Amino acid sequence: MELAEILYQQTNDTLKGLAGLCGCSGQTRKDDLVRCIHKAVMTPASLVHLWSRLDDVSKKAVASAYHNGGEFNATAFLAQYGALPQRPQSKWSWSVKPILLDLLLYSPMPYYTQSVYNPVLPSDLMPLLENLVPPPDKFRLEGRRDAPKTVLGRYRKTVELVRAETEQAGLHDLTAYLRLVNEGKISSDYSSGRATIAGIKQIIASLLQEDFLPLPPGEKYRANQTIRPFGLDVFARESGLAKVGTSSKVQLTPAGQRFYQTQDVEVLLEAFETWTREGRFDELSRISAIKGQKTRNTSLTPPASRREPIIEALSWCPVGVWIDLEEFFRAVKIWHFDFEVEKTPYSNLYVGDKEYGALYGEIYWPVIKGSYIKVVLWEYLGSIGALDLLYTYPEDARSRVSSPFSDEIFSLYDGLCYFRINPLGAYLLGQAGEYVPSKPLHQPLFTISADLTVTLTSPAELTPNQHSILQQLAVSTGNGHYRLDTQRLLTSLEEGQALYYLADFLQKRHTGPLPPQVSAWLEQIQENSQAFKRGEPALFIKAKSADLAQLALADPVLQKYCSLIDTRTLVIPASRDKAVRARLKELEYLLQ
Repeated sequence: MELAEILYQQTNDTLKGLAGLCGCSGQTRKDDLVRCIHKAVMTPASLVHLWSRLDDVSKKAVASAYHNGGEFNATAFLAQYGALPQRPQSKWSWSVKPILLDLLLYSPMPYYTQSVYNPVLPSDLMPLLENLVPPPDKFRLEGRRDAPKTVLGRYRKTVELVRAETEQAGLHDLTAYLRLVNEGKISSDYSSGRATIAGIKQIIASLLQEDFLPLPPGEKYRANQTIRPFGLDVFARESGLAKVGTSSKVQLTPAGQRFYQTQDVEVLLEAFETWTREGRFDELSRISAIKGQKTRNTSLTPPASRREPIIEALSWCPVGVWIDLEEFFRAVKIWHFDFEVEKTPYSNLYVGDKEYGALYGEIYWPVIKGSYIKVVLWEYLGSIGALDLLYTYPEDARSRVSSPFSDEIFSLYDGLCYFRINPLGAYLLGQAGEYVPSKPLHQPLFTISADLTVTLTSPAELTPNQHSILQQLAVSTGNGHYRLDTQRLLTSLEEGQALYYLADFLQKRHTGPLPPQVSAWLEQIQENSQAFKRGEPALFIKAKSADLAQLALADPVLQKYCSLIDTRTLVIPASRDKAVRARLKELEYLLQ
């Protein structure tokens, strides 16, 4: 919108206030006021003079709008500079006087409104500002090489941080979840649509490490009170690695089967991108203390529209350093990756009592958006191994909602304080062209002797996934020893496991080359597993006499399909049923 059009939309009182700032105070008619203000702003020489009179913060505000396509983003400006351009204080909210900045930046909101708004530069003013505004101030998010040990927690007490390095655990746990799905051990709860408590317990038992927030002694598991198991279940389904099949059983998709058998990070990258763009599960629902999410008047934005800018902001962050979560919140705003949670102009979400727990102003961002970001970072990126985390337990965490002198816990995720993008995260976020793990993925685990005896080099280091694979190949003989077993391996192949996957495990985890006897054993299994093949379904036809059976075999048409298995019984492919019936009818016989 051009300046003249904007000015004509203003009231006379507003125009008189602006006119007093640029030497047009003698005018009273609207046309004269508009003409005088327009000339003062749009004449290059007077614009230079006006620019020289602006304070530094106002100049930064104009520059910020100019480099943002003409729109001033107040939230981003506040995050970067800590304050908006100052206005004269007045005890009457409706008598706020305009400042010089208002000659350049215009808002559709009236001047007496003191809330944060996003004014714009007139489109015809933009070219005149090109040689006046400085380049944008770049914001660079810094991190710490050394992990902080403590943080100020609830009751203003110093609390030790819990450190979770997730790269290896994430890959292991996601594979373990898919293994449980493949074994038919994960079902979907009818009411919640998520894994049943029995499935959650199975996942917990298969984790490389315990859950981020271990269950206190004596307490029963509740699915929604876990982080790693819940996050793995949701991510696998929302990313296309798993889906709910018949009888509420969760099943592997072709992509899930590939990742389960190969742990190929390219498959994980495709799944991660699918989760980012298409996942429909709303992470906000994990913050049960935020009320009003399902009320009739609440209209929430699609989760993907919030998730994508968060992932994009992470891709701008430095890798391998510990990033303060509050600084990341600031960066999301400054880099213009802020997002909307509600479609309505006024929030219908609240905390505690509906009448007194309304969320607006400065408290809305950390409570709603900040909490949402914490869930995404912790429950999903932490669980799949993309982010290392530093956190406190929720009972020790400082909360923007709970009283600092109260024992009330706002959410499980309040304690997240720092995160670090590890090599897997760098690959998933597009900051590395290939995944280079921080530790070798396939370290030797065992030796195999000529008599097919497997001896673990470090039995205590065997992970749940590795133990599961060994059980598909061998039987335990105790004390860290196994024996490769033909019957066990054939059963695994019969249940759908791929021989190349199991053979690859033996080769990569063996100390040195496999003994010739082991290779020969695998080759024999490969040959034997293909020696017999199930044919197509067949039908058995019982003739009334042996002569009739021979009649069928002598017929030039029927002899193409029929075989004799005893004197009166013919067998035909099930697919030829109609052809045999038709020919018998032509021969004046009927197949009952």
